[in-house]
Amino acid sequence: MKYLSILFISVLFIVGIGCTDNEFDEKHIVVSFGVMSDVHIDGVDTDAGIKFKSALEQLRDSAAVTDPHSIAGILIAGDLINNAYKSPEYYCQVEYFKTIYESVFDPVSVPMVYTPGNHDTYREWTSNTISEAQNLSDAFGENYFMTDLDRRAGQTLECRHCLVAGYDVLCIVPDGRNPVVYPEASVRWLDSTLNVITRKHPGRFVLVLTHPMIYDTVYGSTLGDYWDTQMLTPVLSKYPQAVTFSGHLHFPLNDPRSIWQGAFTSFGCGCTSYMAIEDGGYEYMAGRTIMKDCRQFSQGLLVQFDRKGNMRVTRMDFYNRSTIGEPWTVLRPAKDLSHLSEYSHDRRSAANAAPVLSRLNVEVTDRNPDVSSSRDCSHESQSGSNSCDTVTAVFAAGEDDEFVHHYVLTLTDGRGDTVKVKKLLSDFYRVPRTELMKKEWREPFAVPSAGRYTLTLEAFDSWDAAANILSHTFEVESR
Repeated sequence: MKYLSILFISVLFIVGIGCTDNEFDEKHIVVSFGVMSDVHIDGVDTDAGIKFKSALEQLRDSAAVTDPHSIAGILIAGDLINNAYKSPEYYCQVEYFKTIYESVFDPVSVPMVYTPGNHDTYREWTSNTISEAQNLSDAFGENYFMTDLDRRAGQTLECRHCLVAGYDVLCIVPDGRNPVVYPEASVRWLDSTLNVITRKHPGRFVLVLTHPMIYDTVYGSTLGDYWDTQMLTPVLSKYPQAVTFSGHLHFPLNDPRSIWQGAFTSFGCGCTSYMAIEDGGYEYMAGRTIMKDCRQFSQGLLVQFDRKGNMRVTRMDFYNRSTIGEPWTVLRPAKDLSHLSEYSHDRRSAANAAPVLSRLNVEVTDRNPDVSSSRDCSHESQSGSNSCDTVTAVFAAGEDDEFVHHYVLTLTDGRGDTVKVKKLLSDFYRVPRTELMKKEWREPFAVPSAGRYTLTLEAFDSWDAAANILSHTFEVESR
């Protein structure tokens, strides 16, 4: 039956070659994959496990709406569990991962293809990573590797070549970090395997899973040597059919930069467990890259192919049980490379419109004893005490062709000296559609003494385009 299914899909590819429609054919979807990353199973009946099961169920149900075959496979770009090999929790977490997966899918009929992340092996990525990754595959068992075509590479390099519903899926894992590097043998394997596949099927995408981002591609992939890799770019750039899926960063898929096209195509996978963001100095952070509301989040991708080989990627907001924005459509690989133009960073950045700000006011309220000791009240008042007044910036959310990524509020005193700067990450990651974002913002400030102050508002979108600047000058009277 499996071989008949592959033959059927191959026939559909041949039929599709003669089609000239430059759009995704939703009425003839032949393959659907759920793609995710950073599951971080950390115990039984925890938030991570609940989210993982919900994600699997939502992918299954969403695919079934347009694909009569529903989900063909689940692809995971690393960090299946939270505590690496040699930790006491290791096998418990792997077993619970399996329990959740098998409560939704049979791993034989709906295979789960993964590549190890830094949390799946001991002490990040080291020269021992490949051997340690074998413990993960041993724990999963044979039923999770029925689609593997290259068992030797899998056992010696942790490089996997899987055939799932007629599509080739490749996995490759690093063995060093800072910078993230891969064994030379693994890079050669990736090159030769891509070469064989693309010569045989030049009009078919090849899916490549690796946990770290490919440098200077999707949102977050320029943060540094721990988060991304430059080592695979020379190989991937030779194959316009290559489509990479990576995680590690936990960055929200709402951002339009989560897809990138250059010599190949790249996607970020978000995270099913919790969100992270760049170290932007934003307010309301639990850590340098973790928002206080980071757990109110769970995302992934539904990747579908039509009978012509076109690809549609739907961003899934599992937390809100919805989809994010409009799907991304990438047309089947073309000899003239036209399929790589739609989501190029340069093209989209050049077409981007800057945000527009319309309203900024300041409300001066009574002195608040709770604010008197606030760190915001960083200057002593004229009387020498640390009492201070509270003012509230009230501004309308910026208008943008996509959304405002973040705001910057700067409070200066009558001498022009900076009293306080606040950077506010917008709520784009909290809602599946931009029309649900906040329409008005209110942000409190503490002022150290009576006098004249000026509050300035700036806004920036995901492409770093700056809005018009608004300012409001106000007086705080002596008490």
